[in-house]
Amino acid sequence: MSTPLPPRHDYPVINDPARPVWHFHPPAGWMNDPNGVCWHNGWCHVFYQHNPGGDAWADMHWGHARSRDLVRWEHLPIALHPQLAGGELHCYSGCLAFTAGGAPRILYTSVKADPAAPATQVAASPDDADWRAWTQHIATPFLALCTHDGPAFDRDWRDPFVFRAAGRTFLILGATLDDETVIPLYENPAGDLQQWLYRGILHREPRTQTPFLECPNLVHCGEKWVLLTSPCRAVDWFSGTLDLQHYRFHVERRGRVDESDHYYATQPTADPRGRTVLFGWARNFPKDRGWNGCLGVPRRLWLDAHGDLCTAPVPEIESLRVGQTACTPQALSATPLALPLPDGAQCDGEITLERSAAACLRFELAGVTVAIDAQGVRFDGRPAVALAPAPLRLRWLLDRSLLEIFVNDRASYTRVVLHPAEPVLRLSAEGGGARLAGGVVWTLRAASSTFA
Repeated sequence: MSTPLPPRHDYPVINDPARPVWHFHPPAGWMNDPNGVCWHNGWCHVFYQHNPGGDAWADMHWGHARSRDLVRWEHLPIALHPQLAGGELHCYSGCLAFTAGGAPRILYTSVKADPAAPATQVAASPDDADWRAWTQHIATPFLALCTHDGPAFDRDWRDPFVFRAAGRTFLILGATLDDETVIPLYENPAGDLQQWLYRGILHREPRTQTPFLECPNLVHCGEKWVLLTSPCRAVDWFSGTLDLQHYRFHVERRGRVDESDHYYATQPTADPRGRTVLFGWARNFPKDRGWNGCLGVPRRLWLDAHGDLCTAPVPEIESLRVGQTACTPQALSATPLALPLPDGAQCDGEITLERSAAACLRFELAGVTVAIDAQGVRFDGRPAVALAPAPLRLRWLLDRSLLEIFVNDRASYTRVVLHPAEPVLRLSAEGGGARLAGGVVWTLRAASSTFA
């Protein structure tokens, strides 16, 4: 049984002016990957990789919180602790799934204190109805390299994720095999999340191109499936079909979930309204501040008619709006138009832009530049993401040192802005006619959090 740590209310990091105030983060310390995201009894539960003893990666636990609205969070006791007496050093990433009988189980990667010992995939079960304490079954892994019926993967296989298709229960994770990084597929015919049969390799990439496919997710979107991977760089998405006869995923379209590697280690979940909601880790914050890491804004996820991935902030965030400033329609030129923001530290803005085919638009905020031309949208000079020829809708969310930008729901960019510039948005255009068609900027208040 895990031993919960008592809550503290005296963390000095709450006064750090760089720390986001409405994005989710633990009370203090380090956090990275969201894990075990699910809805249960009206609550959205989020677990996450957590070092409660410091603000750097180490000593991986699973933190735990829950929310009824994806905005206001209640911190629960730490769910998973490294079982040092049993030789466990870290509780790595994983998921939460329910057995066929409805029993919740955390499935995670157990990393051993012995560096020569391969990782195992183990389960944890709750000790109470509110999931405040968990028992970790590290002595009886549900997948171990020495007993599973698949290939001889390298010992660092990790990040199990469970999904269901055609009434069947499957699991994927990241692994390496010879000169490839792969996503193996397993099936649990009994629905007990205990006995898993190897079904094959769902996806593979050369290790010279991709060191590892971390935190793989597979989610059903309409008539297609979407595979998400965190390949030690910006998160990739692939849409296509899932062939359960031959156990293959056939890729039809692909791209990046976010054009920055400041957004990483995704995990999706279906909510009670039927939406797919995506969570991801916002990273690369300054060191040595008593905290590090938060979750990006929860995103709706869907595919457009072409099979391209679309994401947008969940509308629940709008409950934090407390004041607004309208953006007056006007023509844009090479001389930047400066629009003061109502609150440069915490704001939510959306503008509509119109341009001729030859015009190149520039949007500048907090040191980040967005350029939009005939090839698409570029964030900070990165390769262009194609956009449909339509009016441009640009949405941004600024929370002190974290900026998230969404263009037409098709391209997004997350950036930690270590030294935010003055609270001014600048718009300009060159090479053709363009105008600001209108928009609104709202001030956002801090989101409340409580301790269980």
